[in-house]
Amino acid sequence: MALFNWLDFLVGRKKKSAAERLSEKAFIPSGGEATPPKILLTPIANDKGGAATKPLAALLTGMPGIEVFKLKKMLKVPDAIEDPLARLVMAAEEGRAWLHEEGGDALIWGDVSRETGGLILRVLAAPGPGADQSKATGYGEALEIPANFSDDLIPLISAMVIGTFGPTFKGSRARLGETLGGYLEHVAPMVESLPGGLLDAQELSVLNAIGNVYVAYSHLGGGGKQLGLAAKAYQQAEKRVPKETKPLAWASIQDNLATVLRTQGQLKKDPKFMRQAAVIYSTISATLSESANPHEWGAAQANLGRTLYILAGFEGKPEYLKRAGGAYEAALKACNKNTNPTRWAEVTNQYGVVLLAFGEETGGDAVLEKAVSQFREAMKIHNRDKAPLLWAQTANNLGAACFALAKRNSQNSLLREASDCFEGATEVYRQQGVAKQAEVIGKNLHRVQRLLISRGG
Repeated sequence: MALFNWLDFLVGRKKKSAAERLSEKAFIPSGGEATPPKILLTPIANDKGGAATKPLAALLTGMPGIEVFKLKKMLKVPDAIEDPLARLVMAAEEGRAWLHEEGGDALIWGDVSRETGGLILRVLAAPGPGADQSKATGYGEALEIPANFSDDLIPLISAMVIGTFGPTFKGSRARLGETLGGYLEHVAPMVESLPGGLLDAQELSVLNAIGNVYVAYSHLGGGGKQLGLAAKAYQQAEKRVPKETKPLAWASIQDNLATVLRTQGQLKKDPKFMRQAAVIYSTISATLSESANPHEWGAAQANLGRTLYILAGFEGKPEYLKRAGGAYEAALKACNKNTNPTRWAEVTNQYGVVLLAFGEETGGDAVLEKAVSQFREAMKIHNRDKAPLLWAQTANNLGAACFALAKRNSQNSLLREASDCFEGATEVYRQQGVAKQAEVIGKNLHRVQRLLISRGG
């Protein structure tokens, strides 16, 4: 773990910032947000003479209302690991350590491809204060464009930066949403007419990025109508990638489209969208090979499980919960605990949520016991010091499962465990400024303590 510099955080040492300010100090209007977003830029790997890094720095400093700093150190995808996904995850974890160290909101990094000469631009966001921290375990957003990118791609790059960190930004997001909406006015025509000079893979990446930015805008004040525009961009991308010859690229676009449908279903309380999303996730699983593409296949299974879980809530059908549990079991078999422990813990936690719901619905103690076991396993990975919100989310789930089971079997030890979990989760959420979640968990803590007192425990 020395690689990620976590020891310095644990012992409370203060380091001098290694970042050089590139932008002028952001102007904050009267009554505005006191702390503007802080963007960190690392030198682009394989970038001879800074041909890509320099215009990228100029682009970022031209964005209003943000602070831009350049790091001297370069973030690279490590070569020693065979699994390409594991390499990205490891680099992302190191990047998040840098974000933590510098107090940044987003890290811009990437490399110039030796094969195509194109720029693979990556944006990594710092984990935000929201209750759902599942996105904090990914490896950010990527955009493939020419290294000497033209001016007509600048609005998309700017929009991608805001769209990646904006939904998890710890400060005020209103001005970010307004700025993003302005960029999207220039980006929108690209869905029908892409800029010239792009390779096939770059065209696909641009359309995918546009869809992702529209999804982000929907969370930053744009509203649900942006999801329809995102779906349109993904559908345009879908036309450019054959399932038979490029199954992974096809699956990535399909996954994004299904996620939009699932979100639309949640917003509109319409199970029709959820069923459409479930069909897409099932099709992805049927198309990809579990052995050759374990991460993508497992992700489709996990997404199917989440969709069926939500659908069960819409329609009140326990059989959806049973099918969701089966999907999560399959996802866990494809997830490598050793090479990607954070992802494994995330899926394990989600599986526990399904088991908890199914156990309470059907009255099955054995299912609830399994839910408790899953949450305990996830807790071994989610570290309170390094990922406090992920830890609190899992601790809250474990507390709920222990409480549900204790009410059936009268084991006071489970009530004490639930009390400890709720108390710890409440403390973390308060420290992180998530007061509403802390209040809800605090009420559950009082219920547990009252029952424990009534039992003399």
